[in-house]
Amino acid sequence: MKTFQIVLATSVGILVAILVLLYAFLNSEGLSARKKPSNFEYAIANFAMGLSIPAEAKKLNNPLTADTQVLAEARKHFKEHCAVCHAEDGTGKTTLAAGLSPEVPDLHADHIQKLTDGEMFYIIKNGVRFTGMPGWDLDDNHNWSLVSLIRQFAKESPTLPSAAK
Repeated sequence: MKTFQIVLATSVGILVAILVLLYAFLNSEGLSARKKPSNFEYAIANFAMGLSIPAEAKKLNNPLTADTQVLAEARKHFKEHCAVCHAEDGTGKTTLAAGLSPEVPDLHADHIQKLTDGEMFYIIKNGVRFTGMPGWDLDDNHNWSLVSLIRQFAKESPTLPSAAK
């Protein structure tokens, strides 16, 4: 009986603490998408995303060779479907992206380029819950070509804001 009381008291204490923190958060800054997430929020989101990608998917390697034809087809699709958020140069600096929270990642960034091919493929195919990133029901080769293009972005200089159209 004493163990039950300890567990109950601890559970109630934790619940009260969570409710107090939630109340303080909502009254101080709210859930507005205009406020940039804190580093703590990014850390939690990245941790959760990492846990959500199956270990088998992380180990996958891109079966395509990033030749000019593969990259040209990927760039065409990227321009038609992805650039609205990610920008044609992969920087994520677009009018639409400016209103999203969390921010659209710069595909040149180290934390994106450090993802395995399998992680990128999984994100493209399945999306990322609680963000603006949708899952795409495309042929796997098409998704792999996008992984190749994202790798290519790391080799290119992003367009400077003053040169953006």
